[in-house]
Amino acid sequence: MKLNKLIALAFILCSSFSKADEPGIAFDSANSAYAAGRYEQAIKLYEQVLESNKESAALYFNLGNAYFKTDNISAAILNYERAKKLDPDDEDIDVNLKIANQKTEDKIEAAPQLFLSQWENSITGLMNEREWSLLLICLTAASLAFFALYVLSQGKGWKQLGFFGGTGLMLFSVFTFFMAQSKYNSSINSDAAIITSATVTVTGSPSEKGTRLFVLHEGTKVKITQKENEWTEIKIANGNVGWVKSASLKEI
Repeated sequence: MKLNKLIALAFILCSSFSKADEPGIAFDSANSAYAAGRYEQAIKLYEQVLESNKESAALYFNLGNAYFKTDNISAAILNYERAKKLDPDDEDIDVNLKIANQKTEDKIEAAPQLFLSQWENSITGLMNEREWSLLLICLTAASLAFFALYVLSQGKGWKQLGFFGGTGLMLFSVFTFFMAQSKYNSSINSDAAIITSATVTVTGSPSEKGTRLFVLHEGTKVKITQKENEWTEIKIANGNVGWVKSASLKEI
């Protein structure tokens, strides 16, 4: 009886390990299919991995490459953007995304940003979220060390060094905290989307009877501002705003 239980337990464990490894096997199979030029098969296998709730920048990047090879530019851009969201510093993602964007029909010039917005974006773009967080930890630890010097030292000079050094580093820590928070919020908030329909007519209201404003084509990146039933209000790079059917786009 005990032997039967041990056999059953071993079977369950082996089955669990086998299921846990399925996404990895599918990913490797997808890579092999891609290398052999079987891009449609690679896409199915990459999507299979995503259905198992496994995601990574490499997975989205490879899926974007497979879609690009099949001339599905909107799907390629969508997956490149998702890869960039997980790994914003990867140069290969930037290069392939730029190439894919060159194949889109809509060439929209971005509206000029306010000075403060440009300044914030340029500062937060210096490092990724992890690097900002590590800098925050280091600065906080250093500021505490200076305050400890202020409390424990007897000499006037050391006390002044501890107080002013700790205060300066603490202020810099607060600044770094807001930069890290801004970088984190931009990485988790999904307010961007890619037009996936071949052609979309943007209207002035969430209705097919609304005033037709302009037309967008697949692959164009937009910002989601609000949703209403089956409609989504979007904003494009030049600042124009309008409504499209939610089914015509996919969030990054």
